Amino acid sequence: MLLKLKNLPLLESHRGLTTLPSGKLLINTINAHSYNTAQKDKLFAEALQQGDVLIPDGASIVKACRWLNARSKPTERIAGWNLFEFEMNKLNTIGGKCFFMGSSEKVLALIKQRVKVDYPNIEVETYSPPYKPEFSEEDNRAIVEAINYAKTH
Repeated sequence: MLLKLKNLPLLESHRGLTTLPSGKLLINTINAHSYNTAQKDKLFAEALQQGDVLIPDGASIVKACRWLNARSKPTERIAGWNLFEFEMNKLNTIGGKCFFMGSSEKVLALIKQRVKVDYPNIEVETYSPPYKPEFSEEDNRAIVEAINYAKTH
């Protein structure tokens, strides 16, 4: 077994989002699917555990922690959408820039339009990497350059 739910440090509630330190953080989410994937994939398990914060994005994870009397006692599921709204509202309050990567140029353009309406104090940068099963070194360099060029807060 590569990952033991009983010992994972999980954020325990939506309120916990307000206690996260400012600055760059690697925030991972865990649900039943990612837990099961981590049981078979050592690199994935390590990636989940090496982030700064691990969020229970699944009711099954919350219930399993209760049943196992785990170290962390999450009281509720914190969906990726909850994290997104929290961070976007926080950034909109102070003004700043965010970065979306993935999908097509068309979808990224729609995201930019929607952010202008819902979060008017946020500037959006985007990057649409090539769609393929594995990125080349050149693809990875282009992704890193796009992220660094954006210089988000």
